[in-house]
Amino acid sequence: MKPLSILFSGIAAAAIASCTVQPPVQEINDGTLVARQSASAGKLPRVIVMTDAETDDRCSMVHFLLYTNNMQVDAIIQSNSCFQRKGWSSEPWLEEQISAYEKIYPNLKVHDSRYPTPDYLRSVVFIGDEDPEHIGNVNARTLVPGTEPVIDTNGWADTPGSDRIVEVLLEDDPRPVYLQAWGGSNTAARAFDKLKEQYPDQYERAISKAVLYCIWYQDGGGSYIEKYHPGVTILLNHHFSGSWDYGTMVNSDTFVSQYIQNGKNPLGAYYTQPYISEGDSPSFLYSIDNGLRSYEDPTFGGWGGRFYKVDGFENVYRDTGFGELREWMETAMHDFQTRLAWSITPEYGKANHAPKITLPEGQDRTVHPGDTVTLVVEVNDNDLPDAEGLWKLRGQLMAQQGMTFERFKKNLEENPQRYNSLAVNWYQYFGGTYPRKVDLIYQQGGRSVKFVAPQVSMKETIHFVAEATDQGTPPLTSYARFIITVEPAK
Repeated sequence: MKPLSILFSGIAAAAIASCTVQPPVQEINDGTLVARQSASAGKLPRVIVMTDAETDDRCSMVHFLLYTNNMQVDAIIQSNSCFQRKGWSSEPWLEEQISAYEKIYPNLKVHDSRYPTPDYLRSVVFIGDEDPEHIGNVNARTLVPGTEPVIDTNGWADTPGSDRIVEVLLEDDPRPVYLQAWGGSNTAARAFDKLKEQYPDQYERAISKAVLYCIWYQDGGGSYIEKYHPGVTILLNHHFSGSWDYGTMVNSDTFVSQYIQNGKNPLGAYYTQPYISEGDSPSFLYSIDNGLRSYEDPTFGGWGGRFYKVDGFENVYRDTGFGELREWMETAMHDFQTRLAWSITPEYGKANHAPKITLPEGQDRTVHPGDTVTLVVEVNDNDLPDAEGLWKLRGQLMAQQGMTFERFKKNLEENPQRYNSLAVNWYQYFGGTYPRKVDLIYQQGGRSVKFVAPQVSMKETIHFVAEATDQGTPPLTSYARFIITVEPAK
């Protein structure tokens, strides 16, 4: 695992950035990545949320709505779970959050025009299965892959939510559909049953696109889908508990009071906890196209965790631990803080934005042992340096050297490039099959690295990540993951 000290520090020479404030390039996903090969073929990941509206779900929904520019939201389905057996669609909590989103939408679209309209979000809200009899007698904390199903869906009625899942999966669009089970997955189970019963000729194609990310198995749906719909890819996360869930980040109360529940953000007013309490957020963090490409393969790793394939199953994965979630938590929270700032900032130049990474020589390649391989990124930042933020971070040290804030601010205005540098860091990361470390040699001030492809006896893959961190307030990080396939010499 890459040490946290490396992850969160800017080490390596700076790549000088452009200091002209310009609107974001809209066709680039959050300005993070231009050239890539991904499961979405250059389009945003498709997501369907199933939520039981527990209090941490409501906090996760506040967070989620600020990332709807990074995903294609195909549905938000209100359902139930073993903890919220009757669901909460009878309460207007979701409508109220979308109405709050509507108030900040004019600001959000200044920072990224891809934010969906409030009316669009309203149009994809559905009611799913909230029948308490469709839960089964389960213990979500101990339910693991391979457990015999405890529910029988025979005779279950369709719901608007299950029908929406069927509709989406039947579309010709070949992209994966990430179904996020914040609560139970019985609505998805009914959808898969209907596909099998009524669309037998399209069933295999449809469910092969389904990636079901489960925050625990909070009803009998998970085990049922494992057994009767084995073509569905299932990701089971147990380690949200100990990272993002209730009572874990109790020292985050200052963050919540300062940036979320500060009386300035209408959406933040619906954050129900006094500290970060978002047990379901890993499921949508997994689907964000931030350059780590984690959603392309469960074993790659990223903001939503890292997974391993469960023995005896072709398509069932479990998460490797809460450490892989905590590893990215600081950068994820910096990004969240920035989205909260966008919500109340009507001018593009008055808030921070992630630096842009472009890949002039492509991203993935196949090489042979002994080949010298060069990986190149170009990095720039459209934001002007933040004088007050930089002084807050470094002012005490500079003051010891005789610098004043007024003089520092003047220097910054006269020579912004000196202070608007971007730290670029490279490292070998989990996800590849090659078991040993590869020596990287930095070039061009950190904008490229080179290495010699190792000797292998069989085809191996090696993952390298380039990350660029700006000096904004808060600092934001963008990523590019390179996947190198080394084929043995013939």
